[in-house]
Amino acid sequence: MVFICKKCKKAFRKDMENYEESDEFCPHCDNHYVIEAKTPQAVVGVEAEDARIDSRMIKDERMKQTQRSAFELTPDEEAELLGV
Repeated sequence: MVFICKKCKKAFRKDMENYEESDEFCPHCDNHYVIEAKTPQAVVGVEAEDARIDSRMIKDERMKQTQRSAFELTPDEEAELLGV
């Protein structure tokens, strides 16, 4: 395989069948031209439109939250909602 060193701009050949750790350097200037590959990391994210246009996905901590979860109700509030 033919490579070109970015540092000294000289071309050189390397046999990929007998590739060793010492072959990771340019034979002219000893520049380490092999860069370790980055492995992809699994990430869970949320995609939304531009927040400046549609801000429904953003929670404003300054605003008082009026909606409560059904799991946060007291037994009296549950009975009132069920009409008992």
